[in-house]
Amino acid sequence: MATNPREPSPPQRPPGRPLMRMQWRNLLFMHWPVPASALRPLIPDSLVIDEFAGTAWIGLIPFTMRDVLPAIVPESLRLGDIPGISAFHECNVRTYVHPQGRPDLPGVWFFSLDAASRCGVWAAKRFFHLRYFHSHIALRRSGDDVAYSVDRTHSPRAKMSCTWRIGEPLPQSAPGELTYFLTERYMLFTTNGNSELRRCRIHHDPWPVQSAELLSLNDSLVRAAGIDIDQSQPPVLHYADVIDTHAWRLEPVDQ
Repeated sequence: MATNPREPSPPQRPPGRPLMRMQWRNLLFMHWPVPASALRPLIPDSLVIDEFAGTAWIGLIPFTMRDVLPAIVPESLRLGDIPGISAFHECNVRTYVHPQGRPDLPGVWFFSLDAASRCGVWAAKRFFHLRYFHSHIALRRSGDDVAYSVDRTHSPRAKMSCTWRIGEPLPQSAPGELTYFLTERYMLFTTNGNSELRRCRIHHDPWPVQSAELLSLNDSLVRAAGIDIDQSQPPVLHYADVIDTHAWRLEPVDQ
């Protein structure tokens, strides 16, 4: 299959000093195909919706944040798991986009992000203008089986519960493959209070993905974002156990 020209290039560390560092754990990528026309009213006109195999994709991504700290703090210093501060669960609903006229800048657009941290929600809204919601979130892992639940505390109220079984490691994905298109993203887009497009660059190693089996799913987060999907249709699944990540400051797209 030919490489999509809007796929990310292999990860290269952006110039300058990052703002934050964090570790992502127990991450499940769940993706469904959806017509781009269904998403167009929900996304700024300054962004083009990326497609793979003739369709856009919606991702529902539960995971856990650990070691969330300013990047200025030495890597050797770790606060440990301080609930709601340096450690909390998160779940996002997203799709894939690039700015008008800039197919070389593929990234992520978030419809919603739920986090079990009032501090994290405040900071993400204040400094990154992202659509965060505070939620009660729980994760339980027993061997290779993981149970995850989200209960949003603010309007629009929404919930999600799912269980999955972690599978075997998968080969490293490459440009032109669906796995690469859905997972290897190194930029998010948002708009500020003046509706001006901004980006945040991130950096991490390529995803060490594994297969996964979805055992159950009951979700209204995607619907609360204004998107209808057929949840009887099995999603495309990828799992990642842990990855270290750095995030840069919010900046104009062309900076």
